[in-house]
Amino acid sequence: MHSQKSRMIRGFASAPASLLGALLIALGAQAVAAPAVKGVVDEGLVIEGVTVVDVKTGALAPGMSVVIKDGKISRIARASSIAVRGNAEAIDAHGKFVVPGYLDMHAHPLNATDPTPALKLMLSNGITGYRQMSGSPELLQARMAGKLKYPQSPELLALPGTILTDTLTPTPEAVEAEVRKQKAQGADFIKTVGLSSKNFYAAGKEAKAQGLTYSGHMNTDINVREGARIMRSIEHLGPLEVMLMGCSSDEASIRDFVSHTHSEPPQVGPTTPAMQAMLARIIANPMMMTKPYQFESMQRVIGSFDAVRCRELAGELVKDGSWQVPTLIRLRTMQVADDAAYRNDPNNRFMPPPVRQMWNELGTQFAQRVSPGNREIYKRFFVLQLKFTKLLQDAGVPMLAGSDAGGSIWVVPGFSLHQDFDLFAEAGLTPLQVLQIATVNGARFLGRESTMGTVEAGKNADLVLLDANPLAEVANMHKIAGVVRAGDYYSPAALRRLQADALP
Repeated sequence: MHSQKSRMIRGFASAPASLLGALLIALGAQAVAAPAVKGVVDEGLVIEGVTVVDVKTGALAPGMSVVIKDGKISRIARASSIAVRGNAEAIDAHGKFVVPGYLDMHAHPLNATDPTPALKLMLSNGITGYRQMSGSPELLQARMAGKLKYPQSPELLALPGTILTDTLTPTPEAVEAEVRKQKAQGADFIKTVGLSSKNFYAAGKEAKAQGLTYSGHMNTDINVREGARIMRSIEHLGPLEVMLMGCSSDEASIRDFVSHTHSEPPQVGPTTPAMQAMLARIIANPMMMTKPYQFESMQRVIGSFDAVRCRELAGELVKDGSWQVPTLIRLRTMQVADDAAYRNDPNNRFMPPPVRQMWNELGTQFAQRVSPGNREIYKRFFVLQLKFTKLLQDAGVPMLAGSDAGGSIWVVPGFSLHQDFDLFAEAGLTPLQVLQIATVNGARFLGRESTMGTVEAGKNADLVLLDANPLAEVANMHKIAGVVRAGDYYSPAALRRLQADALP
């Protein structure tokens, strides 16, 4: 009887699945599986045969097809189970790897008169989303009117109002009023640069009351242990000594020295065209203005670095839920501005001629105005910043990638974020950790993990195709074989056209 059943099953192997299932039940052979039937995709985009990288765990799923429809990932399945028909576009991705789109979480492209070249450069480098770090009432109004949705552009993920400074808001009452004003204008968060202590804490308190996150710089009169309790993200590792003083075995003495010597940072306010030009040069590299006593405090921080105290500080940052956006590439281009590799970078050709001229002049002046001894202090300080970054990662402090593109010396939009990846690797982070910082961490920070940050069904179709495994080495994150932005596929040729369009 068994052999008779087997012959009957083989004879009906080509029958429809429903009929075969009924026959199997009738024959008492329920345990025999029906043959697989391919799912037909007749519209949208299908990335075929790709290895899907799970950026949360580092797991690899080879031989998959990613089905994209209406700007979303609708399905991920074995490539052998998907048949592409009709109007569907198939991308042969055998041997390729797919990761979520990269996120530049500290950038300034919208401050340009015409942001389209920078945005195209960013997209051509796999950046599918960015956090704009300087806003204005005009930008907030333009976004509300739908005027900041540029074609061939990453997604604008967050936008603040005008940056808070002591010039704009000289008193706690003025700070509080400005925060409420920015909330009404539609700001996503509050950004601060150089606020004095009384105004810094007033801004953080009012931002929390208004349901806004608080990000930016801490002035040297802010103790990072206290400031981190109200600041959602600290940019540029402080900047300078602000955070690393908390890692010093001589912290109290250095803080006393700083409080009696360091002056307030330059403030941003109404300016003449000449002052605006001067301000652009200061923003490009404020390290040109470092005073002798600041080099002394940096030296003291370097000489008294205490890893135990640093780990204690990191533990407090984790407890406070404070994020870090080191912008390592920005730190290095400022502090090692005379590096010939920056001056000779072929990607500088994408910058407008006046910007290239200013950068070259500042690079030359850096070497002229900063003594060899002080340039060495800068280099040693940057090495310490890399060490600090690794310590933060090991302690579990969440971090984001950011280029600070948009005014900073030697920082070319798009390409600079990849330089940031390389500096994370130089600091000692693993390829998976760098990939997480570039992708899923940004989704977590924004509270958008349900829609972005991983390659999963239901998520936004913002993806990067790579020629090599990004978990093998960080350098493979640069080997872009294609980009998907909101469901639209950009081939290598299309990415080259974006870069050609961005040339001045």
